Amino acid sequence: MKRESELSVQLKRLGGCLALGFVLALMVGKHEGSQRDYGFAFRQAVFAPRIFVFLGIGVLIYLLIIFWPRVTPYLQRPGVRPLAAGALTVVAADALLRWTDSGQIEGGKLGAMSKAAADTGSLDFLTRAFFGSIVPGTPWILLAVVALLAAAAIVLDRGTLAWSAAALAVLVGLWGFYAQASVRSFLGAPDHSTGALASLLGYLTIACSAVVVARSDAEHADTRGFVDRLFSWRPGLPLVVLGFVTGLISLLVATWFSPSNAVDKVYDLGSRFAGSGVSALTTAYVSWLVYALFVACVAVAGAATYLRHKALGWVAIVLGTVSVILTLVVLHDFTAVAAAAGFDGASKPWKNLGVGGWLLCASFTMLAGAGWIAATHKRADDVVAADLVAGDSDHLATTSANFNKVLLFVVIAGALFYPPMATPFWQSVLVSQIGIYVLLAIGLNVVVGWAGLLDLGFIAFYAIGSYTTAYLVGALPVKPPEWLILPPLAAIPFAIVICLLAGVTLGAPTLRLRGDYLAIVTLGFGEIIRIAANNNPHGFTNGPRGAINIPHPSIDLGFFKFQWGLEALPYWYLLLVLICVIVLLFTRLENSRLGRSWAAIREDEVAAQATGINTTRVKLLAFAIGASTSGVAGVFFASQVGVISPDNFLLNNSILVVAYVVFGGMGSLPGAMAGAAVLTWLPEFLKDQVPAEDRQMWIGAVILLMMIFRPAGLIPAKRRKAELSGLEKPASAETTAVPAGEGM
Repeated sequence: MKRESELSVQLKRLGGCLALGFVLALMVGKHEGSQRDYGFAFRQAVFAPRIFVFLGIGVLIYLLIIFWPRVTPYLQRPGVRPLAAGALTVVAADALLRWTDSGQIEGGKLGAMSKAAADTGSLDFLTRAFFGSIVPGTPWILLAVVALLAAAAIVLDRGTLAWSAAALAVLVGLWGFYAQASVRSFLGAPDHSTGALASLLGYLTIACSAVVVARSDAEHADTRGFVDRLFSWRPGLPLVVLGFVTGLISLLVATWFSPSNAVDKVYDLGSRFAGSGVSALTTAYVSWLVYALFVACVAVAGAATYLRHKALGWVAIVLGTVSVILTLVVLHDFTAVAAAAGFDGASKPWKNLGVGGWLLCASFTMLAGAGWIAATHKRADDVVAADLVAGDSDHLATTSANFNKVLLFVVIAGALFYPPMATPFWQSVLVSQIGIYVLLAIGLNVVVGWAGLLDLGFIAFYAIGSYTTAYLVGALPVKPPEWLILPPLAAIPFAIVICLLAGVTLGAPTLRLRGDYLAIVTLGFGEIIRIAANNNPHGFTNGPRGAINIPHPSIDLGFFKFQWGLEALPYWYLLLVLICVIVLLFTRLENSRLGRSWAAIREDEVAAQATGINTTRVKLLAFAIGASTSGVAGVFFASQVGVISPDNFLLNNSILVVAYVVFGGMGSLPGAMAGAAVLTWLPEFLKDQVPAEDRQMWIGAVILLMMIFRPAGLIPAKRRKAELSGLEKPASAETTAVPAGEGM
C-alpha cells in the first residue's frame, strides 16, 4: 500500500485542530438566537473577529502536538504541577467565582466588578488600578505575566527568575485581595464571596511552585516521592496542619452569627449576648474557652503525630470530640436565645448562623482524626524495622494507607459540617439530587462494576421502592390494612425485600443473556414498570397523577422524637446515615467470597463456572442486592418530596446512573459515589456559567475528555486500573530501604 506522505498527515492534523477551535467558538458565548433566523447564533459565533482567537487556540494545540517530544522533558521538571494547579485556581476564581455579594454589581464576578470599580473615583488608586482603570484587563494580564515568568524559570532553570516569580505572585495575590476588600468596605454590605480568597490561594500556589524551582536541583519532579515523604514522615501531621489553618480562619476571619446583618465574629459574640440569658458555658466559651480548646487540640494532636505517641493520640481524640460537642451546644444555645428574641426574624435554634462555628467543628474533627491516626499507627521502631524488611511495593502501600486515612477524615469533616454552610439551594441539590443519585450509583456499581452485567432498567427498582413506600403509608388509592400502615422509615425493610424479589424476577429470565442483549432486556423491564405505573392497573398507582401527601419521615422513641419537614438540611444527615451503612456493608461484601465470585464472572464467566462458581446464584444475587439499594433510595425520595409520579422514573435516569458509575470508575465504591456527585453537581453549577441550552454540551465535553484521558474513571478500581495501565507502578526517585544483610 502507498504510504501517506508526511505533509498530508500534518495537514490533516492541522485541519483537525482548527476544527476543534471552530467547535470551541460555537460552544463559548451567549449564543443569542432568533425564531425567525435560525442561523443568527451561528453567524454571531463564527462570522466575527472572535473566531480568530479560537482558531489561534487550534493552532497552539497543533504546535503543542508537533513539539510534544521536546515539551515533555520540561513538563517533568519540579514546579510544573503546582504552577498548573495555581494558574487554574486563579482562572477559576477570576472567571467563575463571585467577587462580591452586593446586588449593586450584577452577577458579582470579576468582570462586572472591574467595570464598576475602575470608574469609581471614590476608591483609592491601587484598587482602581487593579480593576483596570489604567490598563483594561489588568487581572488577566497580571496572571499571564506571573505564569509566564514562573514558566520561564522552569524552562531556563534560573533561580533569580524563580524568586522574582514567587515575589510577584505573592504581591499580585495580596493586591487582588486588598482591592476586593476595599470594594467591600466601600459598598458597606455583608459580603461572603470567595473569589478574591481563591485567587490569593492560587497565586500562593504559583509562588510555592517558583520556590520549588529555585530550591530544587533535580531534573525531574518526583511527585510520588514527595507524597511519600509528606504522608509517611509523621502520619497524621498534614491533618493537623489542615485543621490548624481551618481553625484560624474560623476564629479570625469567618462570621459566626447573623451573616446578613450584624456579621459577628466569634470575638463579637460576648458583647452581642451579654445579659441576654445565654448559659454560663456559652459566656465562657466565646470569652476564652474556645481559644483554649483550639490551642489544646492543636498542641496535643501535633505532639501525638510528631512523636508518634499513642497515649497522646487517644487524648487528642477525646479532646477533639469534646470540643465538637461543646461547640455544637454553644451554637444551639445562643441561636435559641436569638430566636426567642426574634433577632433577624429567626424562629428557632440553628438559624442565622454563619460559617465560623461549622468551620471550627470541622477543624476539631480533623484534629481528632490526626489523633486517631497517631493512636492506631505503628510505633516508630516498628516502622523502621518494617521499612528494612519490606520492599518498595509495601512502602507504597503504607503511604497510600496514610493518605487514605487523611482523606477519610477530611471527607468526614466536610460531610458533617459543609452542608450547614451551604445556601438553601445547594442544600436542596445536595439532598434531592446528589445524595439520592449517590445511593443509586452505589447499587448499580454492584451490578455493572462488580458483576459486569449491563443494566439499563435500574431505575425501575427505584420506582418500586417509591411506590412501596407510598402504599405502606396509605398515600395510594388502594390502602393497606390499618395494622400495616407504617411511617416512612419503617417501610425500608419492606422496600428492600420487594426490590430483592423484583431483582430476582428480572435476573432469572436473563441468566443466559450477556452484553447488549442483557442491556436491551433490562431496558424493557424499566419501561414496563414505568408504563404499568402510568396505566394505573386496578386503580393501584393512581396513574399519571401518582401518589400525593406522602408523610415526611419521623422518629419517635419515647425519650427522643424528631420530625423531618420541608427543610433539606435534616434530610442530609438521614441520607448520610443510610449511605454510611450501605457503604460499610458493601465494602465487606466486595472483599467476601461473593465479591470475588462477581469479579470472576465479570472477567470470564465460562472460566468462573469451570472453577466451581455457581454463576446462576451469583448473578441473581448481584441483581437482587443492587436492586435493594434502589429500594432504600426510593423510600428516601418518596418521603422527602412527598409526591411521586411515573415521570420521576424515566429511562433517561437509568442511563444517567450508568454514566455516573462509568465516569467515577466501574467497580470502585468511592469512584461510583464521586462520579454521581460530580455529574449531578456540574449541571447546577453551570446554571450561572453558561446558557441553559448549552449545559448538556459542556457536560458531554467533560465526559468525553474524561474517557479519553482517564478511561478508568475518577477513582478507578485497582483491578480496572491494572487492566488499562498494567501492573507495574512507575518508578519513584525515592531510595528504597535495603536490609543490612543485603547492603554493600
